[in-house]
Amino acid sequence: MNKNNLEDFFKGKLSIGVLFFMYFNIAITIAVSAQNYTPVKDVAGFKKLYATKSTSINTLRSDFIQEKSISMLNNTLNSNGSFIFKKVNKLRMEYAKPYPYLFVLNENQISIKNDQKKSNVSVNSNKLFKMISQITIDCVTGNILNSKDFDVKISENAQVYFLVLKPNQKMLKSLFNEIDLLVAKSDFTVERIDLKETSGDSTTLIFSNKKINTQVSDEIFTVN
Repeated sequence: MNKNNLEDFFKGKLSIGVLFFMYFNIAITIAVSAQNYTPVKDVAGFKKLYATKSTSINTLRSDFIQEKSISMLNNTLNSNGSFIFKKVNKLRMEYAKPYPYLFVLNENQISIKNDQKKSNVSVNSNKLFKMISQITIDCVTGNILNSKDFDVKISENAQVYFLVLKPNQKMLKSLFNEIDLLVAKSDFTVERIDLKETSGDSTTLIFSNKKINTQVSDEIFTVN
């Protein structure tokens, strides 16, 4: 897989799932459309609290389910796997089903492995890669709320905060109409992500079995 193939990967069906592959957990399954939310009154206070809670997460392990709806198809493509995050800028997202696929971010290096074929690319070699990596870290640290690349609306119910991110940056606007996040009030981790693409496709990520601040070796972020 060369650099062009990697860029296609980020623009394709797996890229949207990998984009937000972070420190998430779901306590209960929540459908966004079924909830009633009210606007958060103290937005500044929420942003400060979110950043404080997020920075306390040094490592996180989680399982995930990805549901991909393609506008040209009538069915949903389902996959699952495991996710590992470690400060700073280390991420491993491994798909187990329906076929093995590995994505690793190790500081400024991206590695992808599929069918025993491995490809590497520097984050700094491509503007899109760099932007995706920065958004990833911003979500983990809570800085996504202060990103100039999105306009954010925040509402809540008794269990979660509901964040609607509207991209205002040109490249992101070409990929997404909207990104919705459900953030648990219990620990300020993201429970669910809905990514609505300009193509009409959509991706839902649901995270479970979260383990925060366990021992994580640097070696697992090296792809052989």
